[in-house]
Amino acid sequence: MDDKKLLTRVRTCATSANLGPGFDCAGIALNIYNDFEVYANNSKKSCVSLKGQNIGGIAKDENNLIYRTIKKALEKKFGASFEDYQKPIEIICEINVPVERGLGSSSTAVAAGLLIANKIYDLNFSITELLNIGLKIEPHPDNIAPCLAGGLVISYKSKSGSYNFEKITVKENFRILLMIPDYKVNTNGARKLIPDTIPKEDAILNIANFAILISRLKDGNLENATDFIRDRIHQPYRKNVYPDSLSLVEELNSSFEIPAAISGSGPTALAFIPESRFEYFNAEVIGILKSKYPDFAFRLTAISNKGSYCY
Repeated sequence: MDDKKLLTRVRTCATSANLGPGFDCAGIALNIYNDFEVYANNSKKSCVSLKGQNIGGIAKDENNLIYRTIKKALEKKFGASFEDYQKPIEIICEINVPVERGLGSSSTAVAAGLLIANKIYDLNFSITELLNIGLKIEPHPDNIAPCLAGGLVISYKSKSGSYNFEKITVKENFRILLMIPDYKVNTNGARKLIPDTIPKEDAILNIANFAILISRLKDGNLENATDFIRDRIHQPYRKNVYPDSLSLVEELNSSFEIPAAISGSGPTALAFIPESRFEYFNAEVIGILKSKYPDFAFRLTAISNKGSYCY
């Protein structure tokens, strides 16, 4: 690549959406990253090179999600004549975020496209504008917003109809455990399992639990947090898609008093391990989980407060 001009480097992060009761509005950025190098391409067509695991099925031409997002950003800036501004580029991708596991892999690609377009075309879009452009490609603000902004993010639709977000500062006196099974779940298919209407009692429970859970994360007080990470809006309806993941979540909550939930649309599960219980977890819990759930990979991670960026 020495003979090609480097235009930018981009790093985007994994995310975990919903956090139990925060369905479709809450997400947290994780310090697991995909890295991208962008070069001017002397040929007439853009292309993608891929490195990493589980990269089968990812498009390597202009059908790639990154390129589609770049085009959408250009269209937003320049209108119908956006193709006149395009230039062929080559993107080298190092994929570390597991694909179709409920960790926002698609959003890492969308965020990469947004940041690449903003940088190499000098579009000067704000982060909120980038979010709304990205949602035209991938309609999941609870993943794209924390991927762009980092940290714990609550996304919402404003009076104007566009999306915005609030970044919540949390006391990081915990680690995040990801429990990743060896199979994939299609997000669109999983969404179809959730009914259009839900019982009023379930909505009330989720609203109350979500408010208290966010308060606890802000204060760094995860005592009894297993009571407030409960969900009745999405996880129960998807139980047949990820039965072992949900069993793992329920066991952590009920047997070990460690707050856990399904990450996004699954099948990955995540748990918050307080510092005060870290020794107990290592001594008493992790061995039991690995023995009982041998098809899961267990990975400790933390919040990425920086989110995604060019460098």
